[in-house]
Order: sequence, then C-alpha cells, then structure tokens
Amino acid sequence: ASSTSLVSDITKSIARSYGMLLEDEGVALRGLFIIDPDGIVQHMAVNDLSFGQNPEEVLRTLQAIQYVASHPDELCPAGWTPGDRAIPDSVVGASEYFAEMASSSEPTPL
Repeated sequence: ASSTSLVSDITKSIARSYGMLLEDEGVALRGLFIIDPDGIVQHMAVNDLSFGQNPEEVLRTLQAIQYVASHPDELCPAGWTPGDRAIPDSVVGASEYFAEMASSSEPTPL
C-alpha cells in the first residue's frame, strides 16, 4: 500500500520552489511530482493551464515506480501495466526480451 499526499498551496510557495509559478500572472502551471520515500523526484509532469492530466496514466506511472522499486533488476517499458512483463535490467536479459517481443505479434514497447 502507498500513502498519497495532496497539498494545497495557497501561498504559492511550493509552486515557486518547483518552478511551476508563472510569476507575472500569479498562477501555477498544472504540475505533478511523484516523490519517493527518500525525497527524490521520480516523475514530473507539467501541463499548461488549458489541459489537465489523465488520472489513469498517473496511477500507471506510480505503479511502475513502485514495481521497479521492489524489483530492482527489472525495468518497465512504455505502456507497462501491472501484470505485464518487465524488461530484465541486463544486456543479455534485455536482448532476450526484445528478441521475444520482435517474434510476437504484439508491438514492442520501449
């Protein structure tokens, strides 16, 4: 299980600290930061004010980050979802993964 924090930034100090504040307009861009328990930003997405972010993609990204944290010898390809095969984090393992993907009828995620 994960703990998720949502914060309010009425003073805009967080937006300013992360470079998300449009100072002249006094508004913050739509920024999303996934920060691990060690305080390291693992993912950052910034959108213009005119469009938002897809919550399903945010959840998928969080799940991929959690997966590789608990499986340090594997990498999640683009589009990975829980239950999908991950890429072994070695030259031989990755070569085998891509060879198998190339011989299958499915598109190869990178």
